[in-house]
Amino acid sequence: MHDRIAEYLGSLAAEAGLAVHTMAAYRRDLRRAVEFFHARKINDWKQLESQHLAELMAASRADGLAPASQVRLLSSLRGFFRWLRAEDGLEGRDPTRVPGKIHLWQRLPEILTPEESRALLDTPASDTWIGQRDRALLALLYGGGLRVSEAIGLRLGDLHLTRGQDDGTPGLLQVRGKGNKERLVPYGGVARERLHAWLEDGRKTRAGEERLVLLSKTGKGLDRHRAFRIVRDHAVTCGLSAQMHPHILRHSCATHLLIGGGDLRSVQEFLGHADLRTTERYTHLEVEQLQAYHKLHHPRG
Repeated sequence: MHDRIAEYLGSLAAEAGLAVHTMAAYRRDLRRAVEFFHARKINDWKQLESQHLAELMAASRADGLAPASQVRLLSSLRGFFRWLRAEDGLEGRDPTRVPGKIHLWQRLPEILTPEESRALLDTPASDTWIGQRDRALLALLYGGGLRVSEAIGLRLGDLHLTRGQDDGTPGLLQVRGKGNKERLVPYGGVARERLHAWLEDGRKTRAGEERLVLLSKTGKGLDRHRAFRIVRDHAVTCGLSAQMHPHILRHSCATHLLIGGGDLRSVQEFLGHADLRTTERYTHLEVEQLQAYHKLHHPRG
């Protein structure tokens, strides 16, 4: 059973262009399933029946697996079985189609207010290389609405900051998002100034042969876990929650764009969402914000 999983993941890596973290999640999900089935004397995928899938999902829920992880587990198995049926010509009913869907409560993204966002971005010191790097990281996450993987994966050749510099129009970032899809992100104002300060000053004290924009103390690229700690530590320093993480800055960027008058399609392109429904989550926050403003300021609110 493990051999077929390895072949499937190999084909995904070659053909689908999935992110490294997505591939790792699929691998964990499928291994979890194999361990569960082996404990029940199921040693061949052909032996699998719908009831076995239902038992796996029930056991995962009882073990405290988060709803989103349960959805991904079932999705991983369904994708694997589609591949298996195509490769091996398995006949009969697909056992993964019976358990049905696991519906999640629609959770609204956490966001910061504009004042909290500015406070966080101003927290790192501007007179040390570490502070300049951290200011650049926070500016990319909020000013560019980047995912943390996109920010730490930026290379010097992806920056086109001099574009429109004389007339004040934004420069551009060439960003590689999920599925290795590329998009151009406008990037100007204070955010561009902070990134430029890092490139022209702090980064030069760390730079070696590495072409990544954000560097660590050793001159290597900044890793994902360190980026999370940077955001959390500065959040605590300025009085925000210790549960702060980089994606909250991306959520905040999207919501503030919509509140400021941005249309849904433009924000979708800016964030690199494949599905407009993902971007639509932020419209709920926009409505709540407008209702709060109305209640606060309208004479009959």
